[in-house]
Amino acid sequence: MNISNGVQGAGKIDVPQFQTLMLPLLKVMGCGHEMSTIQMRDAVSINLFMTAEALNQHLLTGPQNIFNNRMGLAIIFLYKACLLKRPRRAFYLISEIGKQVLLKHPVEIDAEFLRSYDNFNKFGDSLSGEYESLVPAYITNKQLTEENEIKINPSKIHHLRVKITTQILEVYYINLID
Repeated sequence: MNISNGVQGAGKIDVPQFQTLMLPLLKVMGCGHEMSTIQMRDAVSINLFMTAEALNQHLLTGPQNIFNNRMGLAIIFLYKACLLKRPRRAFYLISEIGKQVLLKHPVEIDAEFLRSYDNFNKFGDSLSGEYESLVPAYITNKQLTEENEIKINPSKIHHLRVKITTQILEVYYINLID
């Protein structure tokens, strides 16, 4: 995927996945200024040279804009890991923890990276009980087929937990925004 212009393959427009948006978002917030979610979205889209065509794509399941949806998830994940703080509704500011992360010059920030922050883990743990009944059947079926692999390699459990939590949030994140 070429996220610099939002294009993948032969002319197919591709909006970056929300985990791909987390590092550019944190870098934008690194300026230290309070920003609204709209300002954050605009700054990241400019930073990634997103095309108007990519920014105007909508989810197949409804009228919501794909880029806005994925930016919302990126914001929630960074906020729940305490890399961003929210001084008031729909306005965010980089936290001291977020500043420390940027000083380390990470190559990528994803859900696995955020697992090193206790607050993010508490957030993930609270989702597993609250949204357990909302897990799509294909996730449950895939988890069951990977059961033997988990028995062979128990470290897979943590990876699958992060993966499932991420998928749940992709589908149901709208319910999580205050």
